[in-house]
Amino acid sequence: MTPTPAAPMSGYITTGQAAARIGSTPQYVRELVRAGHLDAIDIGTGERARFRVDGASVEKFLAARVVRPATPAVAA
Repeated sequence: MTPTPAAPMSGYITTGQAAARIGSTPQYVRELVRAGHLDAIDIGTGERARFRVDGASVEKFLAARVVRPATPAVAA
C-alpha cells in the first residue's frame, strides 16, 4: 500500500468495484488491503483511509484462489 495520494490512478478501482469482482463487501476488501493481500493506494486526505485498489492485484488474488478439480489417478 502506497500512502501517497499523488500516485497514478490508471488501473486502480474503488473498494466497491473490487468487492463486486471478488463477490464480497467493500469492508472485506479494506481488510484484505490492510492485511497485504491486495495492493492499493490511500487517496484519503484526512484521518480516515480511502483506498483505490490495483485491478491487477484483484485478478491475481482471485487466480490464486481458484479451486481446480482433482485429476483422477491413472490405474497402472
